[in-house]
Amino acid sequence: MSLKLTFFGAVRTVTGSKFVLHTRKTSVLTEFGMFQGHRKKAFEINSRVPQAALNADAMVFSHAHIDHSGNIPRLVAAGYARPIYATPATVDLTKILLLDSAEIQERDVEYVNKKHAKRGEPAVEPLYTVEEAQAAAQHFRKLPYHERKELARRLSVTLYDAGHILGSAQVLHEIDGRRILFTGDLGQPDLPVVRDPERIPDPDVIISESTYGGRVHPPLEEGKEHLQKILQEAYDRSAKMLVPAFSVGRTQALVFVMHQLMDEGRLPQMPIWIDSPLSLEATQVFRKHPECFDAETREYLEQDKDPFGFFRLRYVKTVEESKALNAVKGPCMIIAASGMCEGGRVVHHLKNIVPDEKNLVLITGFQAQGTLGRRIVEGAKVVRLYGEEYPLNCQVQVLNEYSAHADKNDLLDFFRGYNPKKVREVFLVHGDEDQSKALAEAVSELGYENVQIPEVGETFDIR
Repeated sequence: MSLKLTFFGAVRTVTGSKFVLHTRKTSVLTEFGMFQGHRKKAFEINSRVPQAALNADAMVFSHAHIDHSGNIPRLVAAGYARPIYATPATVDLTKILLLDSAEIQERDVEYVNKKHAKRGEPAVEPLYTVEEAQAAAQHFRKLPYHERKELARRLSVTLYDAGHILGSAQVLHEIDGRRILFTGDLGQPDLPVVRDPERIPDPDVIISESTYGGRVHPPLEEGKEHLQKILQEAYDRSAKMLVPAFSVGRTQALVFVMHQLMDEGRLPQMPIWIDSPLSLEATQVFRKHPECFDAETREYLEQDKDPFGFFRLRYVKTVEESKALNAVKGPCMIIAASGMCEGGRVVHHLKNIVPDEKNLVLITGFQAQGTLGRRIVEGAKVVRLYGEEYPLNCQVQVLNEYSAHADKNDLLDFFRGYNPKKVREVFLVHGDEDQSKALAEAVSELGYENVQIPEVGETFDIR
């Protein structure tokens, strides 16, 4: 039976993941992520819902991050009405992420429209509403790791641990005897909190992420020392430190490492605020799913320690409490969503922190092209926040060591685990073009013969 694979997003870029496997009689949609970048362009891209996605017999997604799940409400609002499968932890996390995303959109639109009204400019709409996010969640179905699920006749799916964030999965599709493995986002080995990625036997086709396909992360212990040095220097100059955090995964890992540094006496005590209701809710979901933890985190729990809510942390819940942080003097740290600075409370904190040269913005995760976070990393002199310009005088430090993504060496180790002669095709996604090309060259050198970097909308015949 003819099998085709069509890519609709996250190709030659890192966001907006979506692709469809389809035969004449059945199809499955994998991922329906939000494209993140310049707001006008992102809204246009995210507003489109491919007919092939609406026609799918079922949907599966790998994990809760917005670039993989964030546009599901738009899909459901457009008419998709079938089941959407993910691991139990991913379902629990995604429900709160999508609701948070919708609330941020509604608040940001309200804020922007007040300015537009004063200027006589037309009003804008959110991509989706809170009500639409709640409706989308009704379609979620929990699928535990290693449990094979038949989605349609001669089409099944099994999820395996990807070691990226809590509940993250590699997705194995089996269709007419062919095994198509989508890595999702692979984690780097030995990350805090989560387990290492699993190895899935004998795929015929591999669809692999390539976020860091041409880069190598420093060792994790070196990262701990780097973090200590950055924070000690900021503390010594009484800096106010802002960490734009991904509420799921990065916040919990960063808190875990800082907890260790303070316990070891390698970092002075300082006030730390988690200014993200979503991070608090996400941490509560983490507590519900100890089955996803690695041995180190389980050991903490067995000693009746709480690695996610230790006494040094102060969780900020209300808008009023968030605004009150503007008056707080350093040294202190504020961890606030979102990780790419594209919305949420972190944008308001940036307004107050970036003009002062003694302050610090600490970037701990990948910043997609076109995002405010990417512009900050690339050394912008001025940042535009809610339509107004602010000088970027503060210090900016980038900490890649705690990336939740596998690096080039990790990805090559992944590919070394398979026989290149038995893998018919490799597709590289979720990477800026230079990273995908670097990984394609390295994978080809391992003996893989059909390594492809798709274009948006491109369809392939799977042999």
